[in-house]
Amino acid sequence: METKIDNPSVRKNELIEATFEIIARLGFEGLRIRDVAKEVGINPATMYYYFPTKEALIDNVIDYVFKRMEIFIEEAPGTPKEQLHAHLTRLSRKMRDDPGLFAVYSEMQLRCRRNSAAEKFLQYETTWSKKLETLLYTGIRQGYWPNYLDPEQVAGTIILIIQGAGLIAGQSTRQIENSFNQIERWMSGRY
Repeated sequence: METKIDNPSVRKNELIEATFEIIARLGFEGLRIRDVAKEVGINPATMYYYFPTKEALIDNVIDYVFKRMEIFIEEAPGTPKEQLHAHLTRLSRKMRDDPGLFAVYSEMQLRCRRNSAAEKFLQYETTWSKKLETLLYTGIRQGYWPNYLDPEQVAGTIILIIQGAGLIAGQSTRQIENSFNQIERWMSGRY
């Protein structure tokens, strides 16, 4: 039996969050519209009132994930070295405290390379990369890191390491923290 929600945006958010949770647990392969509808307590046919297609629902989940990940693009106070440390620390904590976010992000990363959401994903990654590159350029100019580092390559490497860590978020938090600490040691020239 369906419950009536006066505000369609509230119901839409419930559907997005339920979809997110299912993807976090089961991946995209386990995502079924009927399960999302059941989770929220509506008839599966009603889903199409809110989202005309499964792809439209998934696009909204992608936006939801990127919104939750905006904290990684926010600028922290302090020197470039302190900002990088804060960035890696936030990521490490978020992976420990919210592994579902990284499970869904990893699923999206694989899926988005093959569909219409690829541009959204690329735009998010580009913004993240540019943020890190700017931080690295500034840190090199200010003498925090060696001038032989290529900020574009280092930013790309950091993102790849973080994306790889996202695949095991919730399973091996100590390994993730050690990897992030190693990044900082490499950046400072301490191997």
